[in-house]
Amino acid sequence: MITRSRRFLLALTALVAAGCFADRSNPIVNALDPRIRWVAEIGSPIYYGSPALSNDGLTVYVGTSFPLLSAVPHQHSLVALDVATGAERWRYALGASEVRSSPAVAPDGSITVLVEERSPTGGFISTEVVRVSAAGATLWRRPLGIGASAVDVGFSAPAIGTDGSVYVATDSLYALNPNGTVRWTRFFTGEELRASASIGADGTIYFAAHNVPLTAMHPDSGRVLWETPLGAQDHVFASPAIGTDGSIYVATESCVLYAVSAAGSVQWSYDAGAAGSSCAMRSSPAVGADGTIYFGTVDRTPRPVLFAIRPSGVLRWTYNPSGMPMDVSPANFDIYSSPVIGSDGAVYFGHEFGRVYAVDGQAGAERWVVRTLSGITWSSPALTLGGVLLISDVQGRVYAITTESAGLQGTAPWPRYRGGNRSAGRR
Repeated sequence: MITRSRRFLLALTALVAAGCFADRSNPIVNALDPRIRWVAEIGSPIYYGSPALSNDGLTVYVGTSFPLLSAVPHQHSLVALDVATGAERWRYALGASEVRSSPAVAPDGSITVLVEERSPTGGFISTEVVRVSAAGATLWRRPLGIGASAVDVGFSAPAIGTDGSVYVATDSLYALNPNGTVRWTRFFTGEELRASASIGADGTIYFAAHNVPLTAMHPDSGRVLWETPLGAQDHVFASPAIGTDGSIYVATESCVLYAVSAAGSVQWSYDAGAAGSSCAMRSSPAVGADGTIYFGTVDRTPRPVLFAIRPSGVLRWTYNPSGMPMDVSPANFDIYSSPVIGSDGAVYFGHEFGRVYAVDGQAGAERWVVRTLSGITWSSPALTLGGVLLISDVQGRVYAITTESAGLQGTAPWPRYRGGNRSAGRR
């Protein structure tokens, strides 16, 4: 039986699909939520990846992709939207190749994405890194997988150095020069390394993945500075975050958050699955100005929550997202979305059931919630200086939502997924 709320959502979906985007003069936006300024329809699903902002904050970039096990053919693109209106500025067509990473913006304004092409049966047949200009023109394309050796990247996202170099994982961790040539490679393990590198303030590259301990490397040569194992269950899908003192925070698939010093020693670990619960972590940590670490969980018993951990490794609070129906399995309530910290101390994140939440960063109390037309998986919000939160849902819509923040928390060392609005893997 279709419920009243389900009929409402279906009707709104049809209405929004009828137009390219809706602005504040459109009654559809008001019907969704007064906070929503516009909704842009991209035309293809957005399962992996998060919005990234241009250096001037006026353009938002998103790439389209299908879920891991989907074999449905589709035409995919990297799309640039105007932040003020949601209007499309340009579209970089990729054909059957999906953007299976967040776009990463370099200091020169160019955008780098990791793309993969699937066969009609769902297998992956090619993997490459693509860099385009701020105007959407091809700068270079670098294949990193050939035929059957191509791997499912999925969760990997490029990190961009201050000189425009690219650090990205497929079957190995690759360092690419700004022109796309290979500088060095590390960690060929015979499996896909579905993880992302992060870059410290001094340029040090940090990387951890399944069968790869947390490793610090010199950016020019790839020389290993130190390595620190993170336990037997060392799957890492989340991106490492870096604190003010250089500490590296890594959320593992076994639901343990590790704090590792800049010298490579484990300072503490926090087991978010303790006390008889179970969970995993796909949400990447964000670190606030006071050192609090925020992240979400998936597959948690009794249901996924948002955690706030003090810089000493002690629990500060947990937030249980409100408004979840009693007749729906908690398996649909996962928090893949990584949180973003606003200038007013609010923590914002997306929810698999189709919600965007604002939570007080100090007390963990809910400030507000906005419903979206579809669920939100890996998309993590970007936040403009004007207080507009940008996030995408799985059906390929990008939402612009009004907040009380004036951009990212300025003194936070790692206020958002991949370090900041450019999703470059560094602050």
